[in-house]
Amino acid sequence: MYQLRGQRVEPMDVNEIRAQAEIMCSILGFSNKRRGKKKIDQHIERLSDFAITLDVVDDTEWLNNTLGSIVGHCDPSSLTIRIPERIYNDACLGDQSALEVIFHELGHLVLGHQPALHYSTSKPTQYEDSEWQADKFAEFALAALGYQSRQLLIDFY
Repeated sequence: MYQLRGQRVEPMDVNEIRAQAEIMCSILGFSNKRRGKKKIDQHIERLSDFAITLDVVDDTEWLNNTLGSIVGHCDPSSLTIRIPERIYNDACLGDQSALEVIFHELGHLVLGHQPALHYSTSKPTQYEDSEWQADKFAEFALAALGYQSRQLLIDFY
C-alpha cells in the first residue's frame, strides 16, 4: 500500500506533469542554463506577472516560525510561495537544490493542488499524492533548464 506524503489530489501521470512543467518554463522564459540569456532571478521575478507572490522571509524569522521543519511553503488560496531568504539567494545563483524548492512549491500551484476533505474507499496511489506530483514537477522543470536529476544513493553495509 502506498503511503501518502501529502494531500490526496486528482491523479496525474508523469507525462501530464512533464507537460505542465515544460509549459511553465516556456512561459517564464526559462531555458537550458547554458543557453539562457537572463539571470535566473529575473525569471523568478516574472511570477508576479501571473499574480503569484514570492514571499522571501528573513532566515531568522523563517527558522523561528518553522523550527527548521520545512524549506518552502505554498498557499494556493492566495497564490503565494514562501521561502527563506537563503533559498531565494541560492536559487538566484543557480543552485539546483534551491531551485528545486521553488519549482516544487510552484508545482503545487501549477498543478492546481487545493486542500480538500473527501471520502474514498480505495487506497491512495502515488499518482494521487500532491507531494509526489510536486517533486516530479520540480524534476522536470530542472531538466528543462539543463540540470541533471539527482540519483538516489544507497549505501550497503
